[in-house]
Amino acid sequence: MHRLHIAEAIALDGEPLSGASEAESVLIQSRVAETGKAYCAAVAWVIIDVLDVDADPLTAIGQLPIVLFSHSVLLHSTGDYQNNERIKTGYATSYDGRGIFETSDTIFVLVGKGFRKSLSIDLLNQVPSRSWAP
Repeated sequence: MHRLHIAEAIALDGEPLSGASEAESVLIQSRVAETGKAYCAAVAWVIIDVLDVDADPLTAIGQLPIVLFSHSVLLHSTGDYQNNERIKTGYATSYDGRGIFETSDTIFVLVGKGFRKSLSIDLLNQVPSRSWAP
């Protein structure tokens, strides 16, 4: 049952969203240049609104109660994530709704279609931060 809940949590379903378009490429390049952060292209992704978490302490340190789960990394500018690796990020520092998801150290470019859903913090904590597809 435990694995079933995790599989449902990261399933590609929920509110359908579009990823970054070519029009965002200039914005992405400028964000990378101005912040010096690594960048990562991710496909088969889910934006997760985290429930049951106190947002006030997060907001105080510039974070939002949302995380990203990607079923496949296409590339990572520093090689920290490998091609086809599944990842769960930490909390966002910015999410613009146009396919650019930013954490404290990485700018994620969301490629193609994705989804948005809500999960409890307890279930989210059971999802591994990094893994490989079976």
